[in-house]
Amino acid sequence: MKVRLVLIALLALGVIALGGCTTKVVTSDGATPLNTVTASGTGEALAAPDMAEMNFGASVFEPDAKAALANANTAAEAIVAAVKDAGVPADDIQTANVSVYPEYTGNGEKAPEISGYRASIQVRVKIRDLEKIGDVIGAASGAGANEINGPSFMLDDDDEAQATAIEDAIADARSRAETMASAAGRTLGEIISVSETGMNVPVYYSDMGYRADFTAAESVAIEPGQLDITASVTVVFALE
Repeated sequence: MKVRLVLIALLALGVIALGGCTTKVVTSDGATPLNTVTASGTGEALAAPDMAEMNFGASVFEPDAKAALANANTAAEAIVAAVKDAGVPADDIQTANVSVYPEYTGNGEKAPEISGYRASIQVRVKIRDLEKIGDVIGAASGAGANEINGPSFMLDDDDEAQATAIEDAIADARSRAETMASAAGRTLGEIISVSETGMNVPVYYSDMGYRADFTAAESVAIEPGQLDITASVTVVFALE
């Protein structure tokens, strides 16, 4: 009886806290009190990635900047042709970065001098058939790619996974709210409002880096794993 009186007193003051959630009394029209409970919830959804991105680079050093860029461009064109032959459509191939910069020689005894120029061209490739990742890497390496980064695994369309995570978060919020309502001797009613407070759709990055012993015939084994999509919500429920 004493516990019930304490809970009633807390409801009258408008605050009950449990697990980061609050119960409060609000007034809808300034006269009629409306009892509500506000709860936060988190949810997740596991999804297998259906797309990967790789970055292949051609880095060339020459005494002349123009020659360095021309040779890097020739190498990049060979990389593009190779990944196309490996089954990647042209729409999924993009030049991501082009750079040319001087490199220097010298030591502490004299001023640095330009020894030549380094040109680098990066080619970004989207791979939608994940079984072909190893073949694409081997093809790019065999065509002259000497900078290889990735793969980054992701979802091409993450709407379904996001919806599942939100549903799970709302269910979590309901469970918390039911616990508080029960502790207060009340029954949980309908949802009054829901607001999304966070959504995380990760991109899983597996940096295999460049290996000097790649050969044109080598197909690298890649495991895409799963992505963990998380959501957080705040839900206001009526109390009956």
